[in-house]
Amino acid sequence: MAQDTDLTHGERLLLFGFRALAFELGACPLVRRAFRQACGGGEALGALEVFVRELARHGRRKVTLGGPGSLPLSRDEQLILALFAAAQAEDYARLEAHLAWLLADSPRAPFAAAACLVAQTFGFNGLVLRVPDVAPGPEARAASEVVVPLRRAL
Repeated sequence: MAQDTDLTHGERLLLFGFRALAFELGACPLVRRAFRQACGGGEALGALEVFVRELARHGRRKVTLGGPGSLPLSRDEQLILALFAAAQAEDYARLEAHLAWLLADSPRAPFAAAACLVAQTFGFNGLVLRVPDVAPGPEARAASEVVVPLRRAL
């Protein structure tokens, strides 16, 4: 399981803000100050707030989050970090795939827009969100190499 100590400053800030907003602690002066200092304004936190609020309203599955300050990351938190990293890398196909999995539904417009605004603001301020390494699947076989199971004649 991934740990908070393995994260970049940007990833830690994103997770800190996400958890705080999910647990309705977004108005906390510490959260607002951390985003203001790192991003120079409130746009990133505002967009993250829209993302979390819409996820709570329209998500079709439970999302598992650690409490604010907890070190281990849940699988859903790892997915959330990967989703925002895809937005920062402008990998929109991956962003949409992560959104579909997180929501258990077709992604709606505010999710991708909010994720991109947060990710771009982080990027402009030197806050890196790393795209996780994914092992490639097996290569596709040529049609002549495909093995078709035989059926017994009855």
